[in-house]
Amino acid sequence: MVHAAATLLVADEAPDGGVGVLEAIERAAQASAAQIGLAAITGVLDWASTHTPARAACPGAADLGADGADAAGHDARLVARRPKTVRTLLGPVDLVRGYYHCAGCRRGFAPLDTRLGVQGGSLSPGLERACALAGAEMPYAKSFEFIGTVTGLDLASTSTLARATRSEGTRARDLIAAEQQAARPGPPAAAGTADGTGPDLCYIVLDGTGAPMLPRECQGRAGKDGGRAGTREVKIGCFFTQSGTDPATGDPVQDPGSATYISTFAPAAQFGAQAKGEYHRRGFDQIRQPVVLGDGAHWIWNIADLHFPQATQIVDYFHAHEHLADLTKLLTPTLDKDPAAFEQRLVDALDLGDTDAITTAVKDLHLDHCAPELVKPARTEVGYFAAHRHRMQYADFKANGYYIGSGPVESACNTIVKQRAKRAGMHWSIHGLHPVLALRTLRQSSREHVLWPGPSPTPQT
Repeated sequence: MVHAAATLLVADEAPDGGVGVLEAIERAAQASAAQIGLAAITGVLDWASTHTPARAACPGAADLGADGADAAGHDARLVARRPKTVRTLLGPVDLVRGYYHCAGCRRGFAPLDTRLGVQGGSLSPGLERACALAGAEMPYAKSFEFIGTVTGLDLASTSTLARATRSEGTRARDLIAAEQQAARPGPPAAAGTADGTGPDLCYIVLDGTGAPMLPRECQGRAGKDGGRAGTREVKIGCFFTQSGTDPATGDPVQDPGSATYISTFAPAAQFGAQAKGEYHRRGFDQIRQPVVLGDGAHWIWNIADLHFPQATQIVDYFHAHEHLADLTKLLTPTLDKDPAAFEQRLVDALDLGDTDAITTAVKDLHLDHCAPELVKPARTEVGYFAAHRHRMQYADFKANGYYIGSGPVESACNTIVKQRAKRAGMHWSIHGLHPVLALRTLRQSSREHVLWPGPSPTPQT
């Protein structure tokens, strides 16, 4: 290969196919390295496949329990040596391994498949991981093309890549659920800021965003304005800590690398339990001041009241400001003076947390006399501020150095859901999208090590 590379460098003509000289050398080197690596893998697997004793322990023995037939000596006998092709990052490998049958379980299995991590599939763990990462980031057709370009492998079809993505994503979802279910409150003052050494504030920021779905996934669901639903809500939770504020501006500063996320199609009750599990997994019960941030959705505050009763609750300031703008627009026909000045008056009241002043300003317009048709919609908007009065004490929140905007979770809605699931023409099933979101949630949290143990950049807790 060295001689071929040197020949390319001194040749007057470019290689065939319009490929640059260096790229041609890279491809040749890659092919040679793959051949060497593949030969090494083949040799190891050939050696491992020769270990085929007449009998082997049945993995189903544990499933039989105390009532299983002859559980103490539960094993299986060798019935054949069967071939299998495993596709690796370096290319396909053919092996012949022992296949066993257990009379008690009435099942067959190949122990070597389990040791190699290829039971039930044909992709090596490394190639399956590469496929899953690509499928979680890009449409499957583009992922298929990407894998082929980078590795030179032919996966045969996009369905291979899609299956790998769903398989790894389902495994990710199960591991996340197991973590959340196992999480428990820590002992009092075991961590946190009792001694002033840890973060002083922790945030639980909750939101939801729609994902475009196939019609069968939306049957019986009403859409906006009474139409047929075309989306299903993905609920997102963002968890992070804050140890201080910017000395120059006094603005809150999120602790670098402290954000983790959860996502689900599950109803609010189940999502609340998942949020509580993540709260305990992160050790947030040991931090002095928890804060729940969200918009005006009732399900968010039901979760906060049930699972985080000790937390300070804050309605996202920008959502509140939008409601003020809607209220001003609604009332503009009745305003004798500058509507902008009226709106600024309401904004000033909101900034102080004086929602009573907003109610009074609307009452002073005497809508029941001058515009009775506006009484009901105005009452609805004013009711929003009255209902969230204790969650809109923005002057106090800012004085304490708290975040008052839910930007972190809105950004997560974009990166976890929108960038992958809401591209032009996309429509999903829950079965197809849920695993993809699990992978993206782990990656956004920098927690891929949960799924693929090994070196990873600064893994989260």
